[in-house]
Amino acid sequence: MSPLPTLTLAALLLTGLIVACGGGGSPPPVQTPPAVQIPRLSADLSEYVTTTLPYVQSGTEGYVIPSQVDLDRFDALLVDLLAGETQSAFETATALNFELIRLTDTGNGNNELYCLRELVLRGQGFYCVDFDSVALHHISAPHPLYDRDTNTESVTVMRGTGARFLSVSTSHRCANNADSACSGTTSVCGAAGPYKVSDAAHNVDAYFHHFGTNVHDQSTTTMTLQVHGCGSSTCPSNLDDGDIVARLSAGTTLDLPVDETVNQLTNALNDELAPYSLGAALSCSEPVADKQLCGTTNPLGRYVNGQPDPCQNPATSFTGSRWLHIEQNLNLRVDDGTGDDVSPHTLIEAINNTLAP
Repeated sequence: MSPLPTLTLAALLLTGLIVACGGGGSPPPVQTPPAVQIPRLSADLSEYVTTTLPYVQSGTEGYVIPSQVDLDRFDALLVDLLAGETQSAFETATALNFELIRLTDTGNGNNELYCLRELVLRGQGFYCVDFDSVALHHISAPHPLYDRDTNTESVTVMRGTGARFLSVSTSHRCANNADSACSGTTSVCGAAGPYKVSDAAHNVDAYFHHFGTNVHDQSTTTMTLQVHGCGSSTCPSNLDDGDIVARLSAGTTLDLPVDETVNQLTNALNDELAPYSLGAALSCSEPVADKQLCGTTNPLGRYVNGQPDPCQNPATSFTGSRWLHIEQNLNLRVDDGTGDDVSPHTLIEAINNTLAP
């Protein structure tokens, strides 16, 4: 038999003979594709939620109810996101119709946030986390269209208080006609009856509610402040001392001690209002007769106050409540840009004086 012809090492490598004949070489390592980078966006967050972020409109049936499977997957996504595992959160968000972005807020000193936004509009919310925040509070706006300007205000309050979390519903509360399974009635969408499934403040089978519960559970010091707007009949805004600037609640009409946060914030807000003779704030937990819009059927408030079945059952314990339901007249929630004496900055000062570490 004739001997094999002499081959160079390079030729052996090219022909694969070293590997095929067990010649002592190793197969080339498997190359792991690089992780896809989280998209970056530079924008004024206040302008973004006001003019760029899309919203499902009233009466369109455009709100899409997530399945229980998707709600569970959203919870898992939030576990990663809140733990700072942003790459993992980014990779799993797409399957839930979300994109995780790194948003540079040009209206707030280029502060960086991580935000979940919908890929296709389904009315399922917009959520941001500021990992540099030392205040672990959550600013929530469930009715950005019905409660005029609360989407814009929520960003202002987040910035001014240094809050870590922001949630803005992307659906009008009356977008769908189907009823929510949760208790409570209203006439805001027409005839008196149950809340609608598209009402982010009254539906537990919603990403908006799940974001709130996950944020609450991640820390024993997180305070959730949910901003609402109330109309002229319950919160007059005539720019005089007869105005009811805000109605604050811990989710109950029960009288609570003066050192409970809801009463402390009410007093701090009244201290801010006092020099201007432009009205007063009321607490649902002070011994007064005028107790309206106290948020007792709000499921997130019920959950924060310790109710394990918040869809149907009211909370029963409010000691040390970490829930603030804030109904506001038009003057308090709108900054008209002329340096008016009552604006979201008035609320910010009161919050900072109450919740300062």
